[in-house]
Amino acid sequence: MAACGGNGNTSVTTPNGNTVTNPIGNLKNRAFISNSFSGNLQVVDSANDTTAFYSSSNTNTSTTNQIADLAVRIPVGVSLTFELLSPDKGTTAVYDQSAIQLDLVDNTTNQRVATVSLPAWAAMAAYSPDSKTIYVPVGNVVVPGSQPGAIQKIDVQSASITATYPVPSVRWAALSPSGNTLLAFTDNSDSMWLIDLTAATITPVAIPGFARPVNAFFSSDSSTAYVLNCGPQCGTNSAASVAQFDIPSKTIKATVPVGGASVGLMNSSKLYVAGYPGGANGTLDAVDTSTMTRLTADSILINDGAQWKMALNNNKLYIGAKTCSNTTTGCLSIVDISTGKADPPGAPLGPVTGLQSIPNRTTMYVIQGGILNIYDTTTGKQQSTQIGFRGALWDVLQIDQ
Repeated sequence: MAACGGNGNTSVTTPNGNTVTNPIGNLKNRAFISNSFSGNLQVVDSANDTTAFYSSSNTNTSTTNQIADLAVRIPVGVSLTFELLSPDKGTTAVYDQSAIQLDLVDNTTNQRVATVSLPAWAAMAAYSPDSKTIYVPVGNVVVPGSQPGAIQKIDVQSASITATYPVPSVRWAALSPSGNTLLAFTDNSDSMWLIDLTAATITPVAIPGFARPVNAFFSSDSSTAYVLNCGPQCGTNSAASVAQFDIPSKTIKATVPVGGASVGLMNSSKLYVAGYPGGANGTLDAVDTSTMTRLTADSILINDGAQWKMALNNNKLYIGAKTCSNTTTGCLSIVDISTGKADPPGAPLGPVTGLQSIPNRTTMYVIQGGILNIYDTTTGKQQSTQIGFRGALWDVLQIDQ
């Protein structure tokens, strides 16, 4: 398992100044958790919800609530937020919101190997299928002769920006499985931008007719995109929906209304879509993309808030909001997709910034209010074994799968 667990020979310095061998190599199923306070990646063995320590004599190793002040960590930057795993699983890209840069971590040596400075703030990124390129939407970058905003193309090998594709106020992007089509979205437009990455001269083309589109999911042959129209939640009068977009002809073929559509998850031909139409509840709907029909006669009511994270484990769909009322109920919703019923609302534990389904286990890692909470998906409740870290956690990513 050494190849899966990484190199355990990296030297690190403990808080008391001693240099010791970092035992990351002992972790067989690594999950990296970004820490926006310390600038480290915390490393957890997600096979058994434990973390290796610098020195067992200086730690609390209680399985009920491990206090991991001395837990193994990878020093990366200043204030880490979102993470991105390359398709070949060789590299983890981590965004540093303070330094405004992408840091590249080698998953074999468990070390930062490169840094790419960005011209302005970013909210997400997308890896190409061959792991050689990262596309980063940067909404405030200055573009000569155009409005601010562009997608930055990063060459991973050289760790440099090699191209800029102007898209005004761009915030989100979705890349087709073929790696040939990049769709871009903003927070304030009813158009979607299509970027043909195979063209001799790559020029973003605005496609009208949407309703505040925010994301897209693709057919396996990359010919069709199922676009989430956020609708009124994102500032337009048109209803929230899922639009079937034919990429070769650049036309919308069908539209299915849903309660809200700010986040989605594709599971075979079923597309689960959640959003917040306003009021006391958010909504969840299921759409059959093969027939473009809605499977939920009535939207399933979930907790309120700006839904933006979704993960599936053991027929339980976990939906996280980055903002919510967080008073009597929290920002995390859980829906049993086998029954179409939502679990009772959970406690107000703060915004959800990270969700990770743990492979081959009925376990979900959830970052809520800067804390890692580990859920048993058979019960929808937090399990007894938890891990506490010093700092403010932001995202969680399974590295070994």
